Amino acid sequence: MVGGGLGLGLDLVERLAYTMGAVGRDWRAIMIGSGSFDITAPYSAWEAWFYDRFIAPAVLDLKKERDADFAQMIPPRGHLLEVGCGGGQITADIASRNPGLQITGLDLSWGQVKRVTRRTRGCDGRVRVVRASALDLPFPDETFDGVYSIASIKHWPDQERGMAECVRVLRRGGRLMVLEADRGCKLDDARRFVGRYRVPAVIKGLAVIAFRMGVAGYGPDLDDARALLAGLPLAEAEARRLDGTPALVMLGRKAGARGGDRPKRGRIPADGSE
Repeated sequence: MVGGGLGLGLDLVERLAYTMGAVGRDWRAIMIGSGSFDITAPYSAWEAWFYDRFIAPAVLDLKKERDADFAQMIPPRGHLLEVGCGGGQITADIASRNPGLQITGLDLSWGQVKRVTRRTRGCDGRVRVVRASALDLPFPDETFDGVYSIASIKHWPDQERGMAECVRVLRRGGRLMVLEADRGCKLDDARRFVGRYRVPAVIKGLAVIAFRMGVAGYGPDLDDARALLAGLPLAEAEARRLDGTPALVMLGRKAGARGGDRPKRGRIPADGSE
């Protein structure tokens, strides 16, 4: 009886959290402005350890299921940038499955930079990691054949600027993929995703509440995602929800010679080289 009452109580709290987390970007502004929880701050050592140990494996599983074709769109010996690489579980996975690719990981947390460096030591020098902000990428224009970011954009203080930076460092024809928790996600999808967390079953109800308010509640919804893509020099740009998951994805290809589009600025040499 007590267990049933507790379960019912958690269900009601989950639904309340779902409603509050979906109210819009005002929720993000209120929480950051009040100092209650600043999601834009770098992870502390404890937060980095907890995310890497209990949550990152679920994010990796989601990424494997939903973006299997992204790396295949990059030239066989191309150069990828991962913005917000965290502890490097995704970095290491892509490197192991695509032995020709060079990968640069970037994160704002020193702890995460050290963690991904250790995790990718066996990648034959094809992975390097830098500490920097997504809002000021320390790379020249048109450096990378692909730029991707998984579960990071909600942490960026200025998401529009971060997206513009991602596109700036893409080569013409290069691919962009940004995957993030969807503020408009369904509660059942959130529950399924949190069910993959490597935490004791008895606290997964609380984990759903934390995900809804502390993760998805800070992410973009579909309208936000479309607005973030609008105005960027991208061809084939689209934002869509990932069915059966609490996530959405923003995709695009930088307009330019490789895909046959006219570049937004600059000139293509007569021989078509870049």
